[in-house]
Amino acid sequence: MIDTHLHVWDTAAVRIPWLNDAGLPAKAVIPDRQDRRFVLVEADATDPAEEADWLIGVADATPSVHGVVVSVPLEKPLVSEWLERVADIPQVVGVRRLLQDRDLFDSIAFLDGLKRLAACGLPFDACVRDYELPRLLTLIEQVPELTVVLDHMGKPDVRDAAARDRWARNLARLAERDAVYCKLSGLPAECRDADELECCAADILDVAIGTFGVERCLIGSDHPVSQDPSDWCDRVLARLPAAQHSAVAVNNAMNVYQRR
Repeated sequence: MIDTHLHVWDTAAVRIPWLNDAGLPAKAVIPDRQDRRFVLVEADATDPAEEADWLIGVADATPSVHGVVVSVPLEKPLVSEWLERVADIPQVVGVRRLLQDRDLFDSIAFLDGLKRLAACGLPFDACVRDYELPRLLTLIEQVPELTVVLDHMGKPDVRDAAARDRWARNLARLAERDAVYCKLSGLPAECRDADELECCAADILDVAIGTFGVERCLIGSDHPVSQDPSDWCDRVLARLPAAQHSAVAVNNAMNVYQRR
């Protein structure tokens, strides 16, 4: 299995101030799992280049790491230089620039950065909240050649039925675009506790899988930001027939996050 969304960090080496406020540990390491490989995903460090270098070093030293999704400030003037640098690094398999709660959807500079990213052939991890999905769609419609991975199923609201209905409709609109994939991840972090997760996980996963189909879904633990008392990746696979496990657990990740 390839877990396509694992966070690792060491705040002694990389500055990530929000971790302390979120009650997360100062250090997070790669789980010792013989049955899994991992895609390491950036964690919104103060200095994206510092974090990228550190993650690439971890990947280079760790056989279980398939690749790294690094942060690149796509709206900044030096984006071309950033992208040229990371595109030549074999361990880099994707780029993420957090969009949730940030005023980047209407940025001409950010749009230009996405176009440059598409020209590099790297996929973009899009992390947004449920009510931001329409703005994401408007943005990526302007870059049809870009491969987009929707992180955390678009962060559905687990407590508001009307918001869940809107999320499902907006998810379906995104799924109309063949170059958009859905990462089955992040739900535990949206839930207050294990009971709430247990109540909503099956329904939300079924909607996401049914909307995108097994050929465009990937699996990701979002550990340790997301904490599932059971194993989240196994929870996801339990919603699928055994014959479809390889697509969601391995094949789609290999196709989207290609090593160079």
